[in-house]
Amino acid sequence: MTTKNAEWLSAFERKFIDKDLEITGWDDLAPYFEKLEKTSLESEANLKAWLINWSELLSAAHEYVSQRYIEMTCHTDDEKKKEAYLVCVRELEPKLSEFDDRLNRKYYDSKFRDGLDKSEYGQLNRMIATSIELFDEKNIPIQVTLQELSQKYQELMGAMTVMFEGKEKTMPQMSNYLREPERDLRQRAFTATAERRLEEKDKLDDMFDAMLKPRADFAENLGLENYRDYCFKSKLRDYTPDDCFRFHEAVEKTAVPLARKISAQRLDKMGIDKLCPWDTECDEEGRPPLKPFDKVEDLAQGVTDIFMSVDSRLGERFESIRFSMDLDSRKGKAPGGYQATLEEARIPFIFTNAVGSHSDVNTLLHEGGHAFHTLQSRELPLIWYRHSAMEFAEVASMTQELMGGDQLEPFYSDPEERIRARREHLKGVVSLFGWVARVDAFQHWIYTHPGHDSGSRNKEWLKLADRFSVGVDWSGAPAGALDYLWQRQLHIFELPFYYIEYAIAQLGALQIYREYRQDKDKAIDNYLKALSLGGSLPAPQLFEAGGIKFDFSANLLGELMEMVEQELEL
Repeated sequence: MTTKNAEWLSAFERKFIDKDLEITGWDDLAPYFEKLEKTSLESEANLKAWLINWSELLSAAHEYVSQRYIEMTCHTDDEKKKEAYLVCVRELEPKLSEFDDRLNRKYYDSKFRDGLDKSEYGQLNRMIATSIELFDEKNIPIQVTLQELSQKYQELMGAMTVMFEGKEKTMPQMSNYLREPERDLRQRAFTATAERRLEEKDKLDDMFDAMLKPRADFAENLGLENYRDYCFKSKLRDYTPDDCFRFHEAVEKTAVPLARKISAQRLDKMGIDKLCPWDTECDEEGRPPLKPFDKVEDLAQGVTDIFMSVDSRLGERFESIRFSMDLDSRKGKAPGGYQATLEEARIPFIFTNAVGSHSDVNTLLHEGGHAFHTLQSRELPLIWYRHSAMEFAEVASMTQELMGGDQLEPFYSDPEERIRARREHLKGVVSLFGWVARVDAFQHWIYTHPGHDSGSRNKEWLKLADRFSVGVDWSGAPAGALDYLWQRQLHIFELPFYYIEYAIAQLGALQIYREYRQDKDKAIDNYLKALSLGGSLPAPQLFEAGGIKFDFSANLLGELMEMVEQELEL
């Protein structure tokens, strides 16, 4: 490790836990949690020191769990790794939940808590008060059940492959065919993929139904009307379901019409009579798909170079974590992409399913933004503050897609290809709003209509598909492909109500990008300053620190869509 990199990855010395302790399970952690519970809190200084010790212990425990999750998602077909993760879910995490509640109450009941500086500890008080309010021992086994079901979803999705053109392909690999110029090839690839997914539709429906009942019980145990109320409270949201509905309307009024305009232009340029789902990813002028890289090593180096071009601080940070990534797509690997934080080391880990497409570049730029957030806030001593509200966490990532999209030379020497890639991404930004609104509205319906069956669920999904339609004709797709399209969205299964954040964050990212075009240094300085605050402030104040508005009105969204439309020169 170079000296330059060591500045960002230097280890944090253990002061409460034994320096030589190797964690293998709950028994290694239990004595430290018991010691914290028995500690007498005798002054404000003593309380602050106790919080630091608690944070250190939680960091070590969470890193152990994160490592098991990473190993499981990288190898969903490895029984030992799966079992090691499930041991965490069944044995370690329930104990952590119990002690979290005990220590939360110990902190909150301390007579010295009120003397702490509210500007420094106010957000922590809010977090812990909410955790106390939302804890019930009866929900611990329910949470275990839900995590086990999530693991089964990961396993099922990771195992899906298609025999195509004589070879076995993963789902991410199949997506590459949708970018090919030959329409018949695209249609065959889309059909094969859709039919493979539909083979699992009943199993996925049953799995989702199996998640709904425990979630309803979870909310009932807390005296809440439904699981949506729990999600809004637990996420410390500074907005309401009605605000979400108004945002859906704003998207319908501003972003969807632009998306339809983009589709109409695509239809015209392609010279076809209807835009089918296999016509939305290919180049509208019939050019072969962009091929930014062949090997994941080239992907990682190219993105490093992009970050260096945007700002050397970003490039140096990204270069320093190149060892902490798993980027390629393969059989048995869970779908999607994520950034996980190894809490004790305070180092990010990046997971993607790269197959050689331009979307892989965007994904790594996105996860790189999350990694910057982790690195910028790693000096914060309290673990609770090293993670921000998701509305702002996604600003960190989406901003890098926009900034990095201006610096694509490492992947494309031809200026025309850079322009093409840039336009593809901006069109994706526009379409994101409608998709997010659809997914979010769908989840509101699901959790406020208890007892619904799969038929009525699909009917609502189709209704929303029509409301946020951008002009794609599904009549030629395999029967049921659109009805069950929602099953592809892992957030619906694993992370209920974590999705509207993407659209809210895109509003923030577009605002930073607008500033970036006018004053690059100011935009990046504000961005890094806001990231360094971690989660020490609520989302609206983090937006303010980044020089942007926490505003999802039709007025602001309309302004930003106009900016994007001008860049696209439609």
